[in-house]
Amino acid sequence: MNNGADVMDSAASATGPSARPAPMRFGGKVLRDPLFAFLLAGVALFGGYHVVQRLEKPPVIFTPDIEQAQVADWETLTGRKASAADRAKLKADYIAEELLFREAIDRNMHLTDGETRKQLVDKVRYLIAGAPPEPSEEQLVNHYAGHLDLYRAEPRTSFTQIFRQQKPTDAALLLAQLNAGETIGGDDFWLGRDFPRYGDSMVRGIFGQDFVEQLKDAPEGRWFGPIQSPRGWHFVRRGERIPSAMIPFPAIRDQVRQDYMIAHSNAAIQQALAGLKEKFDVAQ
Repeated sequence: MNNGADVMDSAASATGPSARPAPMRFGGKVLRDPLFAFLLAGVALFGGYHVVQRLEKPPVIFTPDIEQAQVADWETLTGRKASAADRAKLKADYIAEELLFREAIDRNMHLTDGETRKQLVDKVRYLIAGAPPEPSEEQLVNHYAGHLDLYRAEPRTSFTQIFRQQKPTDAALLLAQLNAGETIGGDDFWLGRDFPRYGDSMVRGIFGQDFVEQLKDAPEGRWFGPIQSPRGWHFVRRGERIPSAMIPFPAIRDQVRQDYMIAHSNAAIQQALAGLKEKFDVAQ
C-alpha cells in the first residue's frame, strides 16, 4: 500500500509547480506576449534601417587597387618611389577628398550650385555624345548648304560721329552747320569719330538698337541727329552701307566644321533624352 502511495506522490510532484516543463510554459507565455512581439519588430526595423543606410551610404574604403593607382600616379609625377610616409599621406588625402565629396553631395550642392551643375551636365553630355567623328569634306559642304542663313555676313556701315555727353540745346543749329560743311566741337569719345564698315551687331553693342535703325534708314553723306545712346548724344553722317551677303565656304570652313560637330553631338543627346524622360518623371 505504501509503495502505491509513493508512486502516486511521485506522480503528483511531477505535475506540480516545480516540474521540469514549467520553463517551457514560461517561454511560451513570453513568445505570446504582445510586448515581446513589439520588441522583435523594433529590432528588425533597427537592423533593416542600418542595412539600408549602409547600402545607401557605403563606407569609405581605401582598397589595394585604389592605393596602387594612387601610388603609380604619384611616382609618375614625382619621379621617385613612394615611401611609407608618402603612402600614408596619399591615403589620408584620398579619404579626405572622398569625405568632402560626399559631404558636398549630402548638402545637395550638385542640385543647388550652378557651376557644379553645369560641370556635371557638360560631363554627361560628353559621355552620351562622345567625341564626334571627323566629318568629310562632303558632309561639311552639305551642312553649309543646309544652313545658309547661318553663314551670311551681316550688313556693315561706315559712318562718322560727333559726340556730346549732354544733349545740345541748339541741336538744330549745329545740325545745319554740319550739313553746310562747317566744323563743330565735340566731347572725346573712347572709339574716336570714324567707324569704317562696322557690322550691325558691333554698332548695336556700342550705341544701341535705335542707333542701328536710324543709321540704316539715313541718307548717305548727310548729317542727322543728335541720336541718344547709352553713352550720350551723337551727330552722325552715314557713309557706304554694304548689304548682307553669303560668306564663301572656303572662308568659313572652320566655323562650318565646328557647327557640324556641335549638331552631331546635339542629335545624340536628343536621342538619349527620350530614354531619360522615361527613366525620370517629367512634369509637363
